[in-house]
Amino acid sequence: MYRKTKMASAVRGALLLMLPLAASTVRAADAIDEIVVVGITPGAAASQSLDKVPHAVQTALAEDLADAATLDVSDYLNSRLASVSINSAQNNPLQADVQYRGFTASPLLGLPQGLAVYQNGVRINEPLGDAVNWDLVPESAVHQMDLIGGANPLFGLNTLGGALALTMKNGFNFAGNQAEVSAGSWGRTTATVESGANNGTWGYYANYSHFDEEGWRDLSDSDARSFYGAVSWRDGNRSALDLAVQEGDSQLIGNGALPIGMVAIDRSSIFTAPDITENDVTMVDLNGRHRVTSTLAFSGNLFNRENRTYSFNGDGSEFELCNFAGGAQALLEEDDDLEDRLENDLAIELDDICDGEDDGITSFADLEELIEEAADAAGLDDDLYEPEDISGELSGTGILSDEAINNISRRRQRSTGFGGQFEWTEALFGRSNQLIGGYSWFRGQSAFNAVTELAGLDPVTRSTQNLGTGSFIDDAATDIRTETETYSIYFSNTLDLNDQLALTLSGRYNDTDVTLRDRSGQRRELNGDHSFSRFNPAIGLTWNPDDELTMFGSYSESNRVPTPIELACNEGVFEVARQFAIEDGEDPDDIDFECRLPNAFLADPPLDDVVTRSFEGGMRMALGGVRYELGWFAATNEDDILFQTTGRSTGLFANVDETQRWGLEFSFSGSAGPLEWYASFSHIEATFEDDFDVLSPNHPAANADGELSVQAGDRIPGIPENIIKVGGDWRIVQNALVGVEVIHNSNQVMRGDESNQLDTVDAYTLVNLRGSYTFAERFTAFARVTNVFDEDYENFGLLGENPDEIVGGLADNRPYFLGVGAPRAAWLGLKARF
Repeated sequence: MYRKTKMASAVRGALLLMLPLAASTVRAADAIDEIVVVGITPGAAASQSLDKVPHAVQTALAEDLADAATLDVSDYLNSRLASVSINSAQNNPLQADVQYRGFTASPLLGLPQGLAVYQNGVRINEPLGDAVNWDLVPESAVHQMDLIGGANPLFGLNTLGGALALTMKNGFNFAGNQAEVSAGSWGRTTATVESGANNGTWGYYANYSHFDEEGWRDLSDSDARSFYGAVSWRDGNRSALDLAVQEGDSQLIGNGALPIGMVAIDRSSIFTAPDITENDVTMVDLNGRHRVTSTLAFSGNLFNRENRTYSFNGDGSEFELCNFAGGAQALLEEDDDLEDRLENDLAIELDDICDGEDDGITSFADLEELIEEAADAAGLDDDLYEPEDISGELSGTGILSDEAINNISRRRQRSTGFGGQFEWTEALFGRSNQLIGGYSWFRGQSAFNAVTELAGLDPVTRSTQNLGTGSFIDDAATDIRTETETYSIYFSNTLDLNDQLALTLSGRYNDTDVTLRDRSGQRRELNGDHSFSRFNPAIGLTWNPDDELTMFGSYSESNRVPTPIELACNEGVFEVARQFAIEDGEDPDDIDFECRLPNAFLADPPLDDVVTRSFEGGMRMALGGVRYELGWFAATNEDDILFQTTGRSTGLFANVDETQRWGLEFSFSGSAGPLEWYASFSHIEATFEDDFDVLSPNHPAANADGELSVQAGDRIPGIPENIIKVGGDWRIVQNALVGVEVIHNSNQVMRGDESNQLDTVDAYTLVNLRGSYTFAERFTAFARVTNVFDEDYENFGLLGENPDEIVGGLADNRPYFLGVGAPRAAWLGLKARF
């Protein structure tokens, strides 16, 4: 009852805000006469008039992206499109978690992903964890972007909440030469150069873009560059070939969320540093199509994409003093000569450290001093036995440190595949009909290597940079290879039942094998082979009583197979590892039951694949110069996969029986004289629909086992219930434009508070401004100001460990970490066309 009342109130408020603006515009504007065509499969070969599409679609063209002056694709999605919000978990502008209808596309490895992202028909979700690296998507080379709502089976695996399809520029949809530069706050500079042309048969397109900034937070400089090029061939309207090449690299520093106590002192500060991600991508794709007759056409694509990622993450130490005392003691017991020459009470003191009985040994420095004194008392030569040698059983070589660790990983991910498709538009039963059928093959291969190094921590910057000790924790090392292979066949048929009503039936069958192999020779529990297969159907109806109104409804299903990282990090692992320990004559109670992301894996007993069943309905209307889009959606996830933290960045994955996302969407846009405007309101209810226990040991209400009790109806963390976006462009004179955008997100639950018992992350409202002035016909000066009123806001929250371990003396030392929003900033730029 409470939820329904709250939702109705929010809807009424949004309508009151938007309808007066819409009404005033209806009177002043002319009717819209435009046919919108959108892609209905991952490639651009098959398209359909929007009035026959039975689900929500939001489209942006190259000129829309350029006019918005946003930084990248994720920035545009957040600024302009309905039901989209972002979480700044990494706190780098090119590493946002994008949420659409409560489903995620994020660069964070291990975060459950629910959106499929395609570039020229190539799925660019990375193979290891379905992550999406926004820094590798060249926004300035995008020709058209379609955000498709619902569990659309035609877009393959991972399309739980929707799909984002990017069609890139070529020499036939872009002609001319253009250069753009900008500079401003935080030392940010950007530059783009692009050129395209064709002679009717051959065409080319080339784009180079560069980004560099110091960042608004401490120690957060980043840079990225990208080249995208295409060579195209056309034989009139019958045949086409496009060969595209992309090469890009980036070095991004995102120093993550900040403890609430530090937020109150200095929002630009950092907790621990650095958190470096370096990407290096190369992609080649070939797309072709051929029209055999006026009603039959074939198309296909072939691609290879490789991304090499290096990660360096400095963090507080998670290793306890007694671990290393035990290592030192074990070495003493193995070396009879050393044990005889050292005082016997040394071994006793080492044992007491783990029992908590020796109050005098509270740090690794104390432990080193104890060992050193014992060695001196025994008259040992310093060159013969150093303290680090005695404790080297667990730490490798080098000095001990209780302060910090460096998590270092390297990932090489390669995606290869091909697909073919036909489109047949012959009339059926005397009625217009479009039949599409196709197949695809995809192979994703990953090599993952990770180590954990003991490190010192700079007391001023809290950075571990250049403070590694050379000591590595052997048990935390990982060397694994994975392969995911998927075969798919799909179809879609749209039949006009009469002049107003069209029926669409579609479906896709996916068969996927996931293989994991340990390459270290010490983690055999990681090895596994898994198979998943499923047919996902969809049905939809559109009704067009006149040319200005489309009403639609649909039901669809899609699924997501567990990623290799999820299969390697889940609860059933414990029993497998225990069984191997027993077989090897080891103590099974010594098995470490957690997964360090992205730096360690456990074994891989099966998880179930996630199945989403989605209902959607709504209307699209163009009346008096105003476009109206009203709709609702309801998506239920069966066997959803949830990451459960065991503390800091460690944790495991487990299936949750059922989760749900449902909501309402209202969008309006139009023009009135020199003003073009838009407004949207989205209400999203994202909830758990089962009672279950979840790990969250840092939660103040957690029980002795570190668990919380989640009740059906509790909100899923990280998703605002209400999103409002209002904006417009006012053409002051013919060559001068001023624009504004307002973004409001309501509060959200922190990750780790799945039981909804703590304070939420506050709602916030941002106002951004932009302007442009064209002179001498070929030159445009532009400016953009974000967070005009310099609001202090946060768009992300999670529970971590007590920050006093790293930063003492905070007035508020609750383990609440917030993704702080950027302060006011401004940039100036110049664009030249020649």
